[in-house]
Amino acid sequence: MVTLVTGCRSGFGLLTAVAAGRAGHTVYAGLRDLSTAGALREACQGLDVHPVQLDVTDPAQREAVIADIEARHGALDALVNNAGIMIGGAVEEFSEEELRRLFEVNLFGLWALTRRTLPAMRGRGQGIIVNVSSMAGRAGAPSMGMYAASKHALNGMSEAMRLELYPHGVRVTLVEPGPYRTDIFSRNLQVCAAAQAADSPYREMLDATEAIAEAVHRRAGDPQEVADRIVALIADPNPPLWNPMGPSTWPRRLLRWLLPGRGYEALIRWLVYRNTTS
Repeated sequence: MVTLVTGCRSGFGLLTAVAAGRAGHTVYAGLRDLSTAGALREACQGLDVHPVQLDVTDPAQREAVIADIEARHGALDALVNNAGIMIGGAVEEFSEEELRRLFEVNLFGLWALTRRTLPAMRGRGQGIIVNVSSMAGRAGAPSMGMYAASKHALNGMSEAMRLELYPHGVRVTLVEPGPYRTDIFSRNLQVCAAAQAADSPYREMLDATEAIAEAVHRRAGDPQEVADRIVALIADPNPPLWNPMGPSTWPRRLLRWLLPGRGYEALIRWLVYRNTTS
């Protein structure tokens, strides 16, 4: 099985590339900067895993990678769209450039790469697209609104694609991790420029949400669970569309279901603002 995984420097991407390699896949592991492949190469010794230069927002790199894979193998069997970024901050404080960057990585680049792979998959009447979303794709939260927006968009696109591609033998599935021990809230975390100003009207809110995120991260799950789930989904002839994952996922979903809209909103307000002066 020929599998392309994006965003393989660390976290879910690296672990998925390794897990797929161990499962016998020929894996092409995309990296925005190929010079950062050290950890991947070390983890994949003896496996059929090939680091490739792939910034999903770069049309030339997308074309080069897919054209090379198709020349060698005819088509991909699986595309795992894992590459993504997190930019925090209040909706008001985002610049247009920051918002476009967020959507370029989390949606537009993903869409373009997927679109490029589909003709060959449809031609063979088989294949799977695994889109790594987030539980943020189900609910917005203070300081994560724009990230949530990008994941809501990905969820909607994936649901439609699944129905569109069903007659053509191409499966589509979403993986929705809650908090896991990856570096999305450390090395990969960005905050919009305006939110970093000392006089930001959202300063207390951002500090509160950062404290909550740190507390949650300390109790986060093992990211290997997500990688193993992705490899299992690739092998599943009829995978479910929705795959929420993580220790806090089911309590959050249950609360959302049990509490009416105002009740859930009141709970989030209390969690974020209980220690602020505003």
